[in-house]
Amino acid sequence: MDYIKKIGYKKIIIRAIIILLSVSVLVYIFKPVPLTGDWQEHLSIASTAEFNGDTVTVKNVRNFRYYPEEKDMHPAYYDKTYNLNDVKQVWYVAEPFNENDLAAHTFVSFEFTNGDFLSISIEARKTKGQVYSVWKGFLRTYPLIYIAADERDVILLRANLRKDNVYVYPVKLSRPENARLLLVDMLTRMNELTSTKPAWYNTLFANCTSSIAGHINTLSPGRISVFSWQLWLTASADELALKHGLLDTTLSIEEARKKYSINEASLRVGDVPEYSKEIRKFK
Repeated sequence: MDYIKKIGYKKIIIRAIIILLSVSVLVYIFKPVPLTGDWQEHLSIASTAEFNGDTVTVKNVRNFRYYPEEKDMHPAYYDKTYNLNDVKQVWYVAEPFNENDLAAHTFVSFEFTNGDFLSISIEARKTKGQVYSVWKGFLRTYPLIYIAADERDVILLRANLRKDNVYVYPVKLSRPENARLLLVDMLTRMNELTSTKPAWYNTLFANCTSSIAGHINTLSPGRISVFSWQLWLTASADELALKHGLLDTTLSIEEARKKYSINEASLRVGDVPEYSKEIRKFK
């Protein structure tokens, strides 16, 4: 009691708070990323890639159907081998959540000369019953996951069921080989997240859009600033891509959104084998 009186109760409380905060920071910093969990069904099976020279076999390409409502999931996956030399075009897909929202989901699709398409969607991996929160996304709540998917899953869902605006933009490549390099870089990261280098999703610095920017900067260092506000308020990420010459168009962003909107085409053609080609018959 004499010791307590000597240093004072306030100092003890302050020291206790500092200790607790320090412990909390250390726990936060060293919190391990879980590789297993009771994940939501559409996030439960991770995609992986097996490289073999100029080919890659992507396992667990997600090809879900969602009907009559999005919550009614019909799981399906397939494995497919792609020739890395045959990447014909890269597409940048943007899905603003609604007209008044500042956020959007963005992802990349790769088109091959044989007519195949492969989407890579970077997402927060949630457990059953867990709801995405922007604020929790800062606090190491969700592991980061790369989903390899069929466009009849990730695009048709957004355009036909959610009825969000979906834009599918052609990407301008400074060098043709960058298409292959980008795909390899993304698939390599996909593998790392499931094994050697799991990582946390972060609302600002490891979201869908900032992660894509990171891959672009790997190919072209410093091309996109990691502090650009449009990587955080992602509804205007397509405008950022246009500004940096990443979209293969001379149109303004308003004109480009009008041209590369696929909602009308997606609703018209529905779930058909040639879905990816049909939605790209732009006006």
